[in-house]
Amino acid sequence: MPSPLRGSPESQFTINTDADPVIAAFSDLLKNGQRQMRYRLKKKYFNGIPANEVRTTSPLSSMTDNEWKQLVDMWSTPKHKEKCIKNKDSRELVQYHQMTGSRSYVAQCYVMQTKFKDVPPTAIDIFKDTHCSSKSGFNENAKDAIAQMEAYVAQPTEEGKDPKTPVEAVAHVLPKSTFLRNVGMQSTEMKKNAKAAAMNDHVRELESELHAEKMGSARMQLQIADLHKQLEDQKEVARKNEEETEKLRHQGSEIQSFLRSLFGSKFASSDAQQ
Repeated sequence: MPSPLRGSPESQFTINTDADPVIAAFSDLLKNGQRQMRYRLKKKYFNGIPANEVRTTSPLSSMTDNEWKQLVDMWSTPKHKEKCIKNKDSRELVQYHQMTGSRSYVAQCYVMQTKFKDVPPTAIDIFKDTHCSSKSGFNENAKDAIAQMEAYVAQPTEEGKDPKTPVEAVAHVLPKSTFLRNVGMQSTEMKKNAKAAAMNDHVRELESELHAEKMGSARMQLQIADLHKQLEDQKEVARKNEEETEKLRHQGSEIQSFLRSLFGSKFASSDAQQ
């Protein structure tokens, strides 16, 4: 994190600029701001515009023409277009929509500190705050998830075991979500489990690919075996044809010998004239 970015907020607020959460928050804000800027530029100057009409000079004084050209070239690649389609499809499958606008989870968690002055917010509190719309409140999926989280925490504690925590509740209800990681509440154990799960998924994917390759190899081997059989059949047919030809040639020689024995020199002279 460059020092000017650390110094400016520090002059207005009491912030420990060396703390990892603060550094992560500012980094996240900068990255999010850059993504938003690119999104607005693409929407205004690229989307729906014919390729020959896309401007070749930068629309911003803070961006050089070369930087603008690099953006346009990136947006124009088939790989980027395919990625945009996949992202759009993925967004349509999202069940728990983030309701913080352009503000990131990290930034929203920092703002929440004003609401929870005495006791820090729990993972469930943060989930509620980041998934509640100021206009429509919670959607049905979020309501159901919150109910399950609160029910999980409220379960009676078994003897000799620790009570269920809000972090464990969120992890239990949203096992595949990156929410805890995004808000910085993913424990070391959970990270290890997540890495192990990701590794298992990768192993299963590789096994599927290997199985597919083996199946493809088996099909290829069958095709090769079939071609070998066809080749052997053709050789057998050629061998039989050759035998038949040789048999006919031998029969012809026998007929000629018989005719010579009957007609003698006359057949021999006529055969020579032919």
